[in-house]
Amino acid sequence: MDDLTRGWVPPHPEPGDPSRPFWLRLWRGFHCWFALLCRYDYELPLGSMRFLGRQFFVVNAPQPVRRVMVDEVEAFPKHPYTSWTLQPLIGEAIFSVNGAQWQQQRRLVDQAFQLAQLQRAFPRMAEACAASLARLAPLADGRPVEIDQEMTLVTADVIVRTLTSAALSPHEAAPIFAAFAAYQQRAARALVWRLLRWPKLLLEQGLLQAAAPIRAWMAAAVDRRLACAQPPNDMLQALIEARDPASGARFGHEALVDQLCFLFLAGHETSASSLGMAVYLLSCCPELQQRLRQERQETLGGARRPLAYADLRQLEWHAAVFNETLRLYPPVSFFIREASRNTELGGQRCPMGALLTISPWLIQRHRDHWPDPDCFRPERFLSSAGDREQRLARDAFLPYGLGPRKCPGAAFAQQEAVLVLAELLERFTVLPVPEHTPDLVGRLTLRSRNGIRVRLVPRFKTAR
Repeated sequence: MDDLTRGWVPPHPEPGDPSRPFWLRLWRGFHCWFALLCRYDYELPLGSMRFLGRQFFVVNAPQPVRRVMVDEVEAFPKHPYTSWTLQPLIGEAIFSVNGAQWQQQRRLVDQAFQLAQLQRAFPRMAEACAASLARLAPLADGRPVEIDQEMTLVTADVIVRTLTSAALSPHEAAPIFAAFAAYQQRAARALVWRLLRWPKLLLEQGLLQAAAPIRAWMAAAVDRRLACAQPPNDMLQALIEARDPASGARFGHEALVDQLCFLFLAGHETSASSLGMAVYLLSCCPELQQRLRQERQETLGGARRPLAYADLRQLEWHAAVFNETLRLYPPVSFFIREASRNTELGGQRCPMGALLTISPWLIQRHRDHWPDPDCFRPERFLSSAGDREQRLARDAFLPYGLGPRKCPGAAFAQQEAVLVLAELLERFTVLPVPEHTPDLVGRLTLRSRNGIRVRLVPRFKTAR
């Protein structure tokens, strides 16, 4: 097996000191949810504690994780804190609801994803990718580039083109990104206050203010589409036309806004978080960049042309780099569930109302699950990987969730990431900024407090 990164350990927040009292870790959690963790959390199969009259569990072992997220989903629904934290932004969209409401929405959303097939979405992805390369070209002179900002823009452009058939300009995107950044910060703090049983009515106003520009933008897109005499065939139209085969129900106006806000959030923010870190990791691994370029050349038979849809499935190294980035830096680092009845979990009593944390960040760096868990080794995800690592990639890898509530856009995100990385590396050599190290914080999604900077150098004298 090739090892082009030689066991490199990239930057990550160090686990907290377990001797510190939980209330102190909780206070630090206002700024970053990782502060709630200590080193024992990366070693225990299942941990529990009681705080302010409520039982808390950290679930790390694959078997109870599978029970909660796959086998007994209805017994462990999304925690009310999930819907409360996100409702000002995404309303009652599919991510935060439970039970029959979720089942109906999933049937409708699945229709939209089936109609907006990956192959049909590919040209819009390619257009957004080409626009991104054009924006980066004037900056590719060795100066530091805020690559996380560009990854946020290109992934937002991809999802907006896919949803509405319209390109997203940097000018239009700027206030939306600013509103979401504010929402991220306020939501992270609000959730910690809720854990401390602070009244939610005192916390909601700030969330509503931050969410308002995003929801107004999406509502305007829905209004324009509903007034369109000859609508394009895109995901928004698929959502409008979708009918529940069980009840005949359709999405109303407000429900369409909810779903668009969620799809925009999930379709750009999570991918942007992972792609920004993937580019940073590649900047520190020049030999790996060369291996990816070689794979592209082999796939295209030496031809210099943009990638086609059929080419992407052959770019195994590209997909492995992205999956290893997702393992080390899962964009949604925590899922929270609630026990709907008295039961047991991992041999421990689990009372009704207990809060269960399932953390991709912990599970994907857990000392019992992965060899060299903090090392960047994309080889784990190649088809030539050993039996143990292939099993781990199946049982202890959950950046998109697991089971029936797994993200419906996982394949979309994978296709987008492989395309963006392959075209970026074809056009540019990516170099590190020596004095820069990303300072990662966990909020609604994983982001770097000080951005992600790299340097770009053109590989060809003229653009193709």
